[in-house]
Amino acid sequence: MNEKEQLIKEIEQAPDFLVKEVLNFLLFTKNRTKYPKPSSDRHLETQLREMAEDLEVQAEIKAINQEFLVTEMDGLR
Repeated sequence: MNEKEQLIKEIEQAPDFLVKEVLNFLLFTKNRTKYPKPSSDRHLETQLREMAEDLEVQAEIKAINQEFLVTEMDGLR
């Protein structure tokens, strides 16, 4: 069994909250590798602007904000 098959097997057996955390981590890691570290010829501002305009990044931020909103609302009860 390779790593991908093992991961799929573990995900199938994991509770939903853990699957959500693993998915968030995977998306974060994939996104991080999409944008190389700034070099001398590429400015950080340009890289940040590209990330801010990326729809996947926007969706991930929205999902994180929603998750924290739910957590904050739970604390008010």
